[in-house]
Amino acid sequence: MRVLLAAAALAGTLCLVSCSSDGTSAKPDPADTVLTGANIYTVNPDLPWATALSITKGQISHVGDAMSVEPYVGAETTVVDMGGRLVLPGFIDTHAHPLLSAGLSYALMVDTGLGPEELVEAVRRYATANPEAEVILGFGFNAAQFGPTGPRKELLDEAVSDRPAMLIDEGSHSAWVNSKLIEVLGIGPDTPDPVPGVHFYQRDEAGNPTGWFLEAQTFFPALAELDAFDVAEAGNPSNIVYGLLSAGGVTTVFDAGAFAFEEQALELAREMDRQGTLPFRLVASHMITDPRQVEGAVERFLQLRGRFDGDRLRVGMIKILNDGTTQALTAAYLQSYETVESRGAVLLEPAVLEEFVLEADRAQIDLHIHAIGDRAARDALDAIETARLEDPNRGTRHTISHLELIDDADLARFAQLDVIAQTTPVWHSFNGLEVRDVLGPARFEKLYRFRELLDAGARVTFGSDFPASGILGAWPIYNMGIGATRQLSGEPTQGDPEQRLSIEELVRGYTLDAAYQLRMEREIGSVEAGKRADLVILRENIFELPPEALFAPLVEATILDGDVVGGALPNVGG
Repeated sequence: MRVLLAAAALAGTLCLVSCSSDGTSAKPDPADTVLTGANIYTVNPDLPWATALSITKGQISHVGDAMSVEPYVGAETTVVDMGGRLVLPGFIDTHAHPLLSAGLSYALMVDTGLGPEELVEAVRRYATANPEAEVILGFGFNAAQFGPTGPRKELLDEAVSDRPAMLIDEGSHSAWVNSKLIEVLGIGPDTPDPVPGVHFYQRDEAGNPTGWFLEAQTFFPALAELDAFDVAEAGNPSNIVYGLLSAGGVTTVFDAGAFAFEEQALELAREMDRQGTLPFRLVASHMITDPRQVEGAVERFLQLRGRFDGDRLRVGMIKILNDGTTQALTAAYLQSYETVESRGAVLLEPAVLEEFVLEADRAQIDLHIHAIGDRAARDALDAIETARLEDPNRGTRHTISHLELIDDADLARFAQLDVIAQTTPVWHSFNGLEVRDVLGPARFEKLYRFRELLDAGARVTFGSDFPASGILGAWPIYNMGIGATRQLSGEPTQGDPEQRLSIEELVRGYTLDAAYQLRMEREIGSVEAGKRADLVILRENIFELPPEALFAPLVEATILDGDVVGGALPNVGG
């Protein structure tokens, strides 16, 4: 009897989409595009795998097999034989800085492995090749290799002394500047630190800046003062940053902050959205990098959300930059660093953070909290727990990002408090022994415990933190290779097997769970009828490849709203 009832219910459901009012079969409207002969991993538990789908007016209109998709083929339908290629939902980058990166894309990108003298030579060559540049800007150096006192201005002066120069570290949490930049900005012994003890200038015994600026408020406002953000280039849909994301299969991005350029970035994104040239869906944030921003932040967020709401653009969260990075010795830890007598610092002390989280939670605003150290992670969990206890039914979706180190006592709290854990798998390789030096071996061995978070029932999502992860780090498939091996490309696959993640878990964290983080799971994140036609096509099946094979470029085409925005479809026929 139950089988008969289920069959009747299924028949009724099918009639909703394929039957006329009198119950007879009705042919659906012709699709614009039909993909057949594919291996489609849908991330939909009700139909995990399929071989064909149709796209109509930017939406997925059917998912099934070759026979079931046939009614959607009309005279004008483009039919593509996928030749067994793997089709996945479009990838969602849950933490990146695309607009900031696009506006600064002219900058020099250096390898994190370069030593001090190599860095100087790279900057010298760049300055010589760009004589018209008023400011010499670069990204990517590893601050930890300079020791606890950081890099000094005199060394950078050897590369360029006639113009302001700034090299931002690989995590975008400190900057190495030359003497000319300090002079132009008028920073001296009497200049107050932007946020004392948290965002500050490294100084010598006389109080003069040494050339190492720690945390965002010391150098991003300086770049704004120097008019370093190229609005025209950031608004160019052919910008190299946008092309990089599309080439990697990314169709949606959470912008985790444009720092001092927030207003400019949102304005240009809105204009691109109006013109239909925004190359991905963009969920922007209002970023808190100074305790003085807390007052009025909720009102500011609501204002931005109302102003910047379009087709592919929305403002979705408040981002709190609550600690720094291990390499810059500014991440907040429960125990002191090994190399200095410091535990780092948080932007918002626990009482302030708790009250702010409560205010946002009451307004039903989702938060995205940067936490590298275990102390920062605990402070964030404590504040969210207070909000959950006050009202567990508000439905807010709070995220804690990066989570380099989580204390044992806090691992289970993510699932218990329904907190999303966000990370960048490319960092799971533990590249760089300087981190072991500053944390000590015991803490080093407990970095990036996302296997344990998943096993405890937490929701884990993945993103690039581009540009902090480098060019290859912008590609989800490359990140999946590292997440599955805990090693960089070219290294032996000897990562801790107990911490490796499965390909299924990595795909879900880049698709359906990522969509959940952004409150978009009804629109994107899985291949289902009625959702937007955001897809990525891979030339090989990553579920059948050894994980180390994922370090190769495998994305063949990226589809956004049914249109190819990266690569090309194979075997296009009629």
